[in-house]
Amino acid sequence: MADILFELGCEELPPKALYGLSKALFDGVCAQLNDKGFAFAEDSRWYASPRRLAFVLRDASEQLPDQTIEKRGPSVQAAYDDEGNPKPAAMGFARSVGAEVADLQTISTDKGDYLSYQMVEKGLVLNDLLPEIITQSIKQLPIPKPMRWGDNEFAFIRPVHWMVLMNGSDVVPMSLFGHSSSNQTLGHRFHHNDWVNVPNALDYSSVLQQVGIMVDHLERELLIRQQVEATAASVGGRALIGKDLLQEVASITEKPVAVLGDFAADFLAVPREALISSMEKHQKYFAVENEQGELMPHFVALANIDSSNPEAVKKGFEKVITPRLADARFFWDKDRARPLSDNIPLLEKMVFEQTLGTIADKTARIAKLLEWLSPQLGFDASDATRAASLMKSDLMSDMVDEFPDLQGLMGGYYAEAQGENEAVAKAIRDQYLPKFVGDAMPETTLGQAVSMADKVDTLCGIFAVGKKPSGSKDPFALRRAALSVLGILQTKALEISVPGMIAEAFKNLPVKDCQAAQDEVNEFVQQRLKQQYKDAGIAYDVVEAVLATDSDNLPDIDARIAACQAFKQAPEAASLIESNKRINNILAKAELTDDVAIDVGLFAESQEQALFDALSQTQGQVASLFDDKDYADCLQLMAEMALPVADFFEHVMVNADDADVKRNRLALLQAMQSLFNQVAQISLLVK
Repeated sequence: MADILFELGCEELPPKALYGLSKALFDGVCAQLNDKGFAFAEDSRWYASPRRLAFVLRDASEQLPDQTIEKRGPSVQAAYDDEGNPKPAAMGFARSVGAEVADLQTISTDKGDYLSYQMVEKGLVLNDLLPEIITQSIKQLPIPKPMRWGDNEFAFIRPVHWMVLMNGSDVVPMSLFGHSSSNQTLGHRFHHNDWVNVPNALDYSSVLQQVGIMVDHLERELLIRQQVEATAASVGGRALIGKDLLQEVASITEKPVAVLGDFAADFLAVPREALISSMEKHQKYFAVENEQGELMPHFVALANIDSSNPEAVKKGFEKVITPRLADARFFWDKDRARPLSDNIPLLEKMVFEQTLGTIADKTARIAKLLEWLSPQLGFDASDATRAASLMKSDLMSDMVDEFPDLQGLMGGYYAEAQGENEAVAKAIRDQYLPKFVGDAMPETTLGQAVSMADKVDTLCGIFAVGKKPSGSKDPFALRRAALSVLGILQTKALEISVPGMIAEAFKNLPVKDCQAAQDEVNEFVQQRLKQQYKDAGIAYDVVEAVLATDSDNLPDIDARIAACQAFKQAPEAASLIESNKRINNILAKAELTDDVAIDVGLFAESQEQALFDALSQTQGQVASLFDDKDYADCLQLMAEMALPVADFFEHVMVNADDADVKRNRLALLQAMQSLFNQVAQISLLVK
C-alpha cells in the first residue's frame, strides 16, 4: 500500500477561495483515482494554509492487478479459405493484437465460430498516473482569473514556488508550473522561513507543526474558535463567530494566536450591525457581546505569529480598527441628519432594470401590491404606503454605500431616529428577510408583507422581461426570492393566495401580454415548494395529490398534506386509492357534462342504492368538517366508504346497455369523484 503526499506551494492564496480550492483539488484527484479503480483509506484528507494546497492519500493501491482481455476477431468463415489458409482478415486481426495467426484461438457463439486472442493487460501503476491526474485536477479548479508571472506561458491563481510529490519516503517525479517535485517544503514565513525536508508522506502535518505551521484547515478552525471563545470569556463576553468569518480567518493564518483588543466605548452609540461590519468585513475581527446581547468595547483578532511583545501586537490591531469605527460613526451621524424622504427623488435616477424602470418605479409597484395585501393581512394601509416610499432610500446613504450588506437595516435605524412610527421603521428594517434558509423572519405583519411584495415584484418583473434563471445562473437571486416568500407564508401561517399575489404583481408591471411569463412564475414557485416538501421528507405523491386541488395558500396546503400522510396509513386507504383511479379512468372516457343529477329511480342494483346512501350521508358530514378545515376527519370519513365502493364495482356494470342507467351510474361516480377530490386528488396517491 502507498501513502501519497502532494503539496503545491504558492504566494499567499486568496483567503475566501482557499477552502474551496483545496477541497476541489482533493475531490478531483480522488474522483479520477476511483474511476480508474484505485482505492485508498477513508481517513485520507486535504490540507491548506495561506501558502499551500495539499493532500495525503493513505493506504492507496500501488498497482492495479493484471487483467486478461479476450479480443474477438472475424468469423472463422471469413478468416480462412476452403483449404484452411488464412485470409487477410485473419492476418490483419493477428497483427492488431501483436500475435501470429497460429496463436489465435477459436470460440463458439450463438452466431457461429470466431477467432479470438487472450492478452494480458498490465495493471496501472499509481506513481505513473499521479502526475497526469494531479495536473488535470489543477486545470479543473474553479479559478475565475488565473494570473501569469515572469515570462511563463502557464497561469495559476497565484505564482507557484515549490512542489512536493511523495510516495512514502520516495519522491515521485513530476513537473508543473516550472517546478520539479521534491521532498522539501517551506516553514512559517516568520518563525522558520527556510526549507525543511519531509522524510515520509505521513510525517507531513507533524513536520510542518515543528516549523510553525498548523496545516490542517479544519483543525485550525477549531483551534481559532477555542481561542476566540476563551479570549472573549476573559472579559466576561462571548464572541460572535460566523461560519464564513471563521473560515476566512483560518485561511489567512498558519499559526493562529488570538489577541484581545479594545476600542473607545463611545463608539457603541453607533448601531451594532455597523460596528460588527466594520470589524468583520474590513479587519476580520470577531466582535464581542455581553450576556444581554449588547456589544462590548472589545474585539478578538488573530495574529499569524507568536510574538514576544503581545502588547505591541494588540496596539497594532487597535490602531487600524479605530479609523474604521470612526468612519462608521461619521456615516451614522451624517446619514441621520438627512431625512430619508430627501433621497426619494434620487431613486428616480437609479435604474432597477431597463424595461422595469427605476427603483422609484419599483417602490410604486410595491405600494400597489401592499394595497392588495392590506385588507387580507390587516395592517394599516397608510403605514404600508409610507414604508414603501421610504424602504429603498437608504441605498443613497453613505453607510450602505460603504457596507452594502446593511441595506434595509440602516434604513430602519434612520427611520426610527427621524421619528417614523415603529411599524414603518420595522418594516423597512426587515424588508430583505429572510436572506437564506433558516434566517430570521420579518417581525411584524407589515414587515412580512413588505418583504413579500418586494420579492414577488422582482420575481414577476424579471420573468416578464425574459431574464428568468438559466441553469446555475440566477443573477437576480430569484430562487432565493421564491424560497423567502414561501418561508414567510409557511412560518407565519399567512393565508394569502400565492397565484393571486403573482397575478396582482403582474397587473402592476409596465410589461403587457405576459400571461406565459405569469404561468412560468407560478410553475417556478411551485417547483420550489415541491422541493421544500421533498427536503422535509414528504412523499412526492402526497404533494402532487394536494397541489392538484384548488387550494392556493400554504397553511391550508400544509394542513392537507399532513392529513393525507396520515390517511395513507389507514387500512382502507389502498382500496379507496385504487377505486379512485378506476373512477377517474371511467369518467375520463365518458362524455358526461357537469352537474348531472342522480335519479334514484334508475337504480337497478342494491349496491347502487347502498353507495348512494353512503355518499349522501358522508357528503353532509364532510361539508361541515371541510369548512372547519378538519381534513384528517374528512379523509377518515371517506375511507369508511371503501366497502360500499368496492361492492359497487364488484356487482354493478357501469357501462350498462340502457343509456339512461349508464348515464345515472356515471353521475353517481362523478359525485363520488367530487367528494373524494375535496381534500386531495386521492387517485394520485400511491399505496
